[in-house]
Amino acid sequence: MSTNVSVDHGGAARRPRRPAIGRWTRGFRAFYASLLIGTVLASLLPAVLFQPNSRVFLLKLGAAALLASLPGLLYLEFIRFKGQTLYDEYVINLFRLGIDRDCNLPAPPSHTSYYQRWKRDHDQLNTKSTDNLYRKKFEAVYGQQAVSTRGLFADPDSRPERSEGFFPVLLATVLLCVGWAMVVQPELYRNIDLLGGLPFSGRPQLPIEALGYGFIGAYWFILQDVIRRYFRDDLKTAAYVSASARIILVVIVVTIVSLASTSTSTQLNVLAFFIGIFPQIGVQILKAGVNKVFKGIVPSLESRYPLSDLDGLTIWDQARLFEEGIEDLHGLVTANLVDVILRTRIPVDRLVDWLDQALLYLHVPPESGGRKPRQALRALGIRTATDLERAWTSTDKDAAAVRQQLTEAIAGAADGGVAVVQMMLASLGSTSSFLHVQRFKRHDWLTDQPPARAA
Repeated sequence: MSTNVSVDHGGAARRPRRPAIGRWTRGFRAFYASLLIGTVLASLLPAVLFQPNSRVFLLKLGAAALLASLPGLLYLEFIRFKGQTLYDEYVINLFRLGIDRDCNLPAPPSHTSYYQRWKRDHDQLNTKSTDNLYRKKFEAVYGQQAVSTRGLFADPDSRPERSEGFFPVLLATVLLCVGWAMVVQPELYRNIDLLGGLPFSGRPQLPIEALGYGFIGAYWFILQDVIRRYFRDDLKTAAYVSASARIILVVIVVTIVSLASTSTSTQLNVLAFFIGIFPQIGVQILKAGVNKVFKGIVPSLESRYPLSDLDGLTIWDQARLFEEGIEDLHGLVTANLVDVILRTRIPVDRLVDWLDQALLYLHVPPESGGRKPRQALRALGIRTATDLERAWTSTDKDAAAVRQQLTEAIAGAADGGVAVVQMMLASLGSTSSFLHVQRFKRHDWLTDQPPARAA
């Protein structure tokens, strides 16, 4: 039996040296432990060493700094650990959706069942070009360093480029600092007058208290959105552009609403908080007030096919789709599916299900002749376009009864109802997004697997 003990030149036994990685690990643990203890002491010592007025000042200053920097710190933490698994998942979903011919798609991971099929088709192109449109789309969002198959086409000595700058994060952090300074208002015991007693005009007169509550509502939404994107691997600098735009928009809307509102200060503060979360509330209030005086001048802001009709769509998902220019069901159906998958990081199964619902809702009206076709279909268990297509083309023994139920649900008992359903299915079949949904829901990557051997 061998032992892990070495002998020096004098014959005395000595223990082997521990690997250097162990010393590095202990060093990092000690550093983080010291950092944690130092943070706790820096937070508690002012409560012991300073006078009450200084404690309040430091508490306000620390709270404003921490709350304003938290979204930016989450971004710095995110870019440290953003891995290359995002690219592998992105490429595999392109194959599952049948976005393009296999030879035109980027190289899938070599350990997947798609690799041999891609390699066979790609070799038939007889091209030496290493460019690929779908890979460049990914690089434009996440940078070249996030491409896991970069070794197949890039020079190993070349340094990969990043895709995003840091300025949007800095801008959002500055606006958050200004907002929290307005809300918390940290003041020194002795104020410093930099202007030497110059007169203050007091203009413009802004509803400072209402703006503070509006900012708190906006911060609540921004923080929730950033945290959700952090866990979804979707925390890009575009999130901070939206955060900055939301803060500025809330300031404008709350200011205008305060001019037109006849509510008490408490009611205005509560309203301002909800405007920070849902800015469209303030816009609707202003629109309602204007319509009383100028009827029909302000255009309607409501969509005939709102995204809120979709099952499972939250306000966070709706805000995320708004950033990509998708404001209603028609925008979702006609959007570039590759860009939506790449930029939103919404799980592809959920996105395909929303797309499937949107296709049905665009072809089946919510009301028609006093009937409600959508509700009638839902009562039959039909909630998506593929559900309708699968039920209509069923070959079971009850297929005739199923078709009759579907005809009555969509077109009523009038003559020609069968033709209405068939024209609807023909229209769906000519839509490219419907073909991608059908391809994905066939689950080819599961059904093509060889059967398991018996034990």
